[in-house]
Amino acid sequence: MNKTQEQLQDEAFSIYNGGEGLKHWSYSSTSSPFAKNIINYSFSQEVRRTFPFRHAAQFGNLVNNVVQRLIADVIYTTKTIKKTKFTKEDRNYNTAYQTELKLLDEKKPVDKKDEFARKEMLEYVHDAISETKKVVQEIMGKDKMVCERFVEQKEMTMIKPIIGRIDYENKNKFIELKTKPPRVYKVKGKEEWTMRTQDLPSEPLLTNITQTSFYYMATKKIPYLVYVNDKGSKVFDSSHELLKPDHLEHLYFKMVEKILLWEKMIMFCEGNIEKLALMCEPPDMEHFFYYKDLTKDQEKLITKLWGIKI
Repeated sequence: MNKTQEQLQDEAFSIYNGGEGLKHWSYSSTSSPFAKNIINYSFSQEVRRTFPFRHAAQFGNLVNNVVQRLIADVIYTTKTIKKTKFTKEDRNYNTAYQTELKLLDEKKPVDKKDEFARKEMLEYVHDAISETKKVVQEIMGKDKMVCERFVEQKEMTMIKPIIGRIDYENKNKFIELKTKPPRVYKVKGKEEWTMRTQDLPSEPLLTNITQTSFYYMATKKIPYLVYVNDKGSKVFDSSHELLKPDHLEHLYFKMVEKILLWEKMIMFCEGNIEKLALMCEPPDMEHFFYYKDLTKDQEKLITKLWGIKI
């Protein structure tokens, strides 16, 4: 009996999410090499939630989530569920901060360096929250502000859609926020660390512009790419050459082309992850970011698929 196209797709994408398949793509899942995508997303969501995250991600979540609690008119918690009523207690700074901090504390530090960073970053986070709140309100004005709304796009022959959540938007504009957390440096000759403010970029980063391009194509609203640290902010908008509509559209369709290629490879391999691994470049284990802080299960998968012993 011949299989339907839907059955063939389900079989091919069964390598994802612990066998449950892939529901959608996202910028974060497609911004790294295909090998990294397989190493992360072949595991179930429950397992992925146990993956280690260092202070940088924690810092960004703490800043952004507190600001949203303080000033958003609408916050989406799921694709269809949203919070539209906020009490005086909801808007209380200490309540918002402690609530978010408690959620972050549920995740254990990766190592001694990360343990130091998570404690020390709290000396920087309040100023970063203040700067973020200020710049967001300056851009958004008094219009109704919506946070974390889900958007979805599907182009040409794509099998799975791309989804994402918008940090801040009103009827005409949206903001893609990027916090620049303080950096940790080792004290020379000692098993100690110190922390310093990370500089804001003088120009928008290509990876961030590409992510912004997806939200632009999904909304056609005026884009703002905003960088914030504890000392100030840097705002890039459509007056910048790299954030003009034609360039954003170009970057968006480059992302779509990558997804279309990946989907063809996935369909060709018919659910055989070993076969799929042979079609992509092996992971560069010396990469400064992609393959750090791997779990034992991820290391075993890399050895199984590419024969790299870790």
